[in-house]
Amino acid sequence: MLCSLAHARGQYIPTDLNPKYNTKINPKYNAKLNPDYTSSINPKYNTRINPTYTSTLNPKFNAAINPTYTSAINPKYNSDINPKYNADLNPKYNWRINPNYGGAANTGKDAWAGKYVFDKNEDAIGFLISANDMVYLYFSMKREWIGYFVKANDNFNFFSIDGNWSGEYLCSDSEQGFNWFDANADWKKIYVK
Repeated sequence: MLCSLAHARGQYIPTDLNPKYNTKINPKYNAKLNPDYTSSINPKYNTRINPTYTSTLNPKFNAAINPTYTSAINPKYNSDINPKYNADLNPKYNWRINPNYGGAANTGKDAWAGKYVFDKNEDAIGFLISANDMVYLYFSMKREWIGYFVKANDNFNFFSIDGNWSGEYLCSDSEQGFNWFDANADWKKIYVK
């Protein structure tokens, strides 16, 4: 399999997963994946996926997906989804989800399963490691742990390592990936593949 070097430290991205080389997964060239051109995946134009207009998706109006009111999705109150208190989800204690250990450190190949995070210029800025069905850990391309995403219905809410909810979330692009939106439902021009 062909690979491309994404970072000087040796983070390789398989060519088929790199939007610089695969236009099928690049929102710049594939309008189906671009919220600016496909209203069905843009919360600004599709009220069914916009937390501002759809109360079932809005943590302000739906306590079931609001970490402030629902302990099941709040890492401050639920250690099952908090990497700080759950060693299975913490890359410091679980080498299987730590990109600095396992196969990655010695062979140049990644031992983790997850997705890459790209900016509007198709540059990889990080990656998500699936810790379990509810949690994605977010790392920079320098393999520094930045925070994590917790599943809330179809979206994933972003939390800092300390468990503070940012209001930002991942929304499906309908093609096995996500687009990253801020608390105002504005696409940050960041996508996950």
